[in-house]
Amino acid sequence: MLGKLKRVLGIEGVKLDLYIKLPIDKKEKEIVGNLKFTTKTESVVKGITVKIVEKYSRGRGKDRLVDEYTIAQLELTDSFVISPEEIVEVPFSIMYEIALSEMDKMAKNNIVQRPFISFAKFLRKVKSEFTLVAEADVDGTTLNPFVKEAVEL
Repeated sequence: MLGKLKRVLGIEGVKLDLYIKLPIDKKEKEIVGNLKFTTKTESVVKGITVKIVEKYSRGRGKDRLVDEYTIAQLELTDSFVISPEEIVEVPFSIMYEIALSEMDKMAKNNIVQRPFISFAKFLRKVKSEFTLVAEADVDGTTLNPFVKEAVEL
């Protein structure tokens, strides 16, 4: 019974690690890397989801607003079996496109306004943070293994 509970909760199940090829080529707008799977019990991975999430924050104090956007998502549907003490590596490549705000578009196109726009963004404390998230769909578990890593785009 304890073994079934461990399996459902993902304890001693599939472990997932993320390796990204650095530096990230910002001109190509692509992140390339590998997902590394290990386990202590034989498991079946039914699919993998890799996505890039932008956390966009602005404002100060109680007026602070935070939004999260998925800017790219990759679904890998190939299933495979992982045996105990075996290491399985799955390569991936995900393309992304960052949406620019109206202020960013003006700053990009007009060099004269760029310092004023940067100062206005500083005053409003505008900031974007990007995270690469990978989650594996493992057969028989309720809590799927996942990994997050901050990336600079």
